[in-house]
Amino acid sequence: MPNKPPSRLPAGHSKAMLLPMGRDRASDLILRTRLLLERALRGDIDRGLINHFAQVCILTGYVARAGYAKLPPGHVDAVEVELAQALIDFDETGVWGGLSDKLIAGLRDVVNEYDRMLGAVRLEVFAKASDYLDHLMARVANEKTGQTEPSAALAYTHRAAAPATHQVASSHA
Repeated sequence: MPNKPPSRLPAGHSKAMLLPMGRDRASDLILRTRLLLERALRGDIDRGLINHFAQVCILTGYVARAGYAKLPPGHVDAVEVELAQALIDFDETGVWGGLSDKLIAGLRDVVNEYDRMLGAVRLEVFAKASDYLDHLMARVANEKTGQTEPSAALAYTHRAAAPATHQVASSHA
């Protein structure tokens, strides 16, 4: 029956997208990030750890620029720049240095804000942030930066590609 309206909304327009992520799922997501933060505190640092935090910064910064943060987007951006510098330093020296106290404090702030956002911000906003992150990663991979992982150059692509503000949503969760 071609004239019959669909019986349910498409996945992109589901009512669930208007609600925050369930706490169980949000806890699953943040657990890995908190475990990586503990590794960073112990000085157990590798490219995967830095890349994970860069991605968390990009997601958190996107949601912050959409107006859903208690942490200023500039603070998230500063942490992201320091993470990028840690990658550059490793690429130049081949040795992971410890993360500065300032960077660790900034990572704690970003991780805490990311955790808060996961339970408070509509899933639709995080879906758009995730799409944005996927776009950045694909762009970096296509640019053949010479990095071993696409997200290694993510911070620089993000800084160049990110608009000053994102037009994500007009109402706050």
